[in-house]
Amino acid sequence: MKRFASLLMLTILGITAGFAQPRKDLSGVIAVRGELKKEYQNVPAGTPIVIRRVVQMKKSSEYGNNICYAIELNGMQVAIPVEEAGIISLSAPETDQEFWQQVYLKNHLYEYFNKRGYKNKLRQEIDEECLDYLDKLGEIAYQDDYLTSYAQGVFAKLNSIIIDPKRKENLNIRVIQSPEPDAFMLPNGSMVISTGLICTLDSEDELAAVIACELSHFVLDHQVDNIYRAERRAKRAAFWADVFAATSEGALDVAYWNDDDNAYAVSLVSDIGFIASLLSIPATDRLGMKYKAGQEFISDRIARDLLVFKGYNPDGVASALGKIIGYYSLQQRSDDIPRYGSIGNLKKRIEKSGEAHSLSSRPYLRATSDVVTFNAAMNYANKRYKEAARLISKNMDNKFATDNDYIIYVKAQMALSNTEEINNQCLALLDKAQELAGTSPNLDIYKQRVLLLMRMNKQAKAADILKEYITRLSEYHDQGIEGEEKEWTKKEIGWASQMLDKINRI
Repeated sequence: MKRFASLLMLTILGITAGFAQPRKDLSGVIAVRGELKKEYQNVPAGTPIVIRRVVQMKKSSEYGNNICYAIELNGMQVAIPVEEAGIISLSAPETDQEFWQQVYLKNHLYEYFNKRGYKNKLRQEIDEECLDYLDKLGEIAYQDDYLTSYAQGVFAKLNSIIIDPKRKENLNIRVIQSPEPDAFMLPNGSMVISTGLICTLDSEDELAAVIACELSHFVLDHQVDNIYRAERRAKRAAFWADVFAATSEGALDVAYWNDDDNAYAVSLVSDIGFIASLLSIPATDRLGMKYKAGQEFISDRIARDLLVFKGYNPDGVASALGKIIGYYSLQQRSDDIPRYGSIGNLKKRIEKSGEAHSLSSRPYLRATSDVVTFNAAMNYANKRYKEAARLISKNMDNKFATDNDYIIYVKAQMALSNTEEINNQCLALLDKAQELAGTSPNLDIYKQRVLLLMRMNKQAKAADILKEYITRLSEYHDQGIEGEEKEWTKKEIGWASQMLDKINRI
């Protein structure tokens, strides 16, 4: 310990010939390992080194730059100008701290913050706007503790330490309801991912890749830098006044759908139009998330390095981007894509990120199958029947479909088509749903079967199912249920009784 303290003191004193004393310590104490690529000042190539600090000298060197690395070399401290840093080959990082210190070195972030400062006042204003925005996004939060914990686990694995102690942002992740594969990191450190993204991807490697790309934007300070530049081009008051113009109070009238009438029993399935207003391009772009191509490319590169360091497949970047392209291609949209710009932009990122291998992981598909069901219900409630059926098909193909999945699929198919073949297929699917429900009766199966049999002009069979439906509802009512469940049950008994009376009169 005493020897280490002595070495640091030598750094501060600047013992290397030809350099004046340091004027400013830019990095604080760091420890980035490496070795010399070639001989330097009579020290042979291959000699291990440790970068201890990034310092600013009082006088410029012969290269015209006064930033140097204080290097520990053979027990001595040597100041190497950043222009000569190419002689150093950095070792593979062993700790999270060393990984991020390497990111700061390679991307000259110590120099960036020395030149620009941390802009704490601006960051405070940004944080207040972000918190206001996040409060609005709370209206469409995805309420599932397991899935939220799963996403938090991936995020925490990628970001397990304080990246920069001088930055006060609190890093966290939130899952929101949205049919689209949305993902962005607000400049206050809040990562937002959508249920649509989770449904679009097929592996944890891909999810980690998307999170890593957004985290890299945050580490590189792209959002704050973009806001700073935009603010300088506009009058300050006007800039901040317009940040949330697209999400004014008039757009915050939430239209929740009655899931019992429109889908299966999921809580708070939001209106897609409302979701779109909250996730509007102007609102998020104003918070610095309209990235230039160069910013995207460098963030993707750092993301790949982070994935390798954390044991994920770096091809997850290209694979995830390819899946996102696939989603928007199915929607027949190529331009004005939120967060991604255009399919052309995504393809350019893939070219820079490596081959677009399509990754898939059965544990991930199993863990996220309920989210697929939820998004299918959301799309069905919003009358997007083809998309609802497509999502349920994913669960069915992967052998993770539940009785609720089959019900949603039948509802979507009945909304799209009315042929003898499709109707018979739907009956078979309801049989499968009944089989999966087992001894726990799913009342929605009875009602859907009645509607299907009536469509097929099989009134006698429909009457038998209606009688059974009324019996089941009555048994459920007699269990002492209260509130909305009691009202719903009374309503359904009334509907079934009317339908039965109508059939008897035919």
